[in-house]
Amino acid sequence: LIQICNSFGYLDLYGEDTDILPKGYQKVYTSPAYGMDNKFQIYKKGSIGVINFRGSTAKQSSWLENLYASMIPVKDKISINGKEFNYQVGEKEESHVHAGYTLAMYFFKDDLLDQIRKMNQEGIYDFYITGHSQGGALAQIVRAYLAYLPANELSKSNVFKVYAFANPMVGNASFAKEYSKKFCDSEMSFIVHNPSDFVTKL
Repeated sequence: LIQICNSFGYLDLYGEDTDILPKGYQKVYTSPAYGMDNKFQIYKKGSIGVINFRGSTAKQSSWLENLYASMIPVKDKISINGKEFNYQVGEKEESHVHAGYTLAMYFFKDDLLDQIRKMNQEGIYDFYITGHSQGGALAQIVRAYLAYLPANELSKSNVFKVYAFANPMVGNASFAKEYSKKFCDSEMSFIVHNPSDFVTKL
C-alpha cells in the first residue's frame, strides 16, 4: 500500500507511476481535484479494492485544509454555499474532529460513494483505504464517516481496512479513543509512522 501511496509522487516527478505500483494492482479510476485540492484513486486486484488518498500538494488550498484545525463535533452539519452537509464520524459529545479534513470530505464524498458502488457491481466488497500524510488523515476520517452512513447508502457487505501512513492527528483524545475502540482494537485500522516525525504530532 505504501507503493500505491507513492503513485501521486511518481506522477508528479516522472509523469508515470508504473515503476512503483505493485504487481497485480490495476488502477481503475483517478478522481478530479476536489475542494481543497484533494484527489483519490481506485485500484483493484482480484476481489480486493483499494482507495488511495493524495497527500498535501503545493497549492495554498491544500495547506489551508491542514491548518484549518479547529475542532468540530463528530456529529453535526456544515453549510457550504447554501447546501448542508450532514456528517457523523463518532458518537460521544466530547469527541471532536479536525474541521479541515471533515470539510474536505464534503467535496469528494459523492464521487467516492459512486466508485465504491461501481466496485460492488463487479463483486468487490473488500477494500483497503490508504494515504500518506494528509491522505492518511483523510483515510481515517473517511473510514469513520463510512461507518455511520445511513443503511441505504452502501451495501452492508462492504468491509474497509485502513493503513494510514505518517498522518497528522484527525481529532481530539476522545475521538481517538472512540476510533481506536471501533476500528483499531479489531485490527481494521493501522497507522504506520516514524516516532521522530513531527507531522504525526500535529
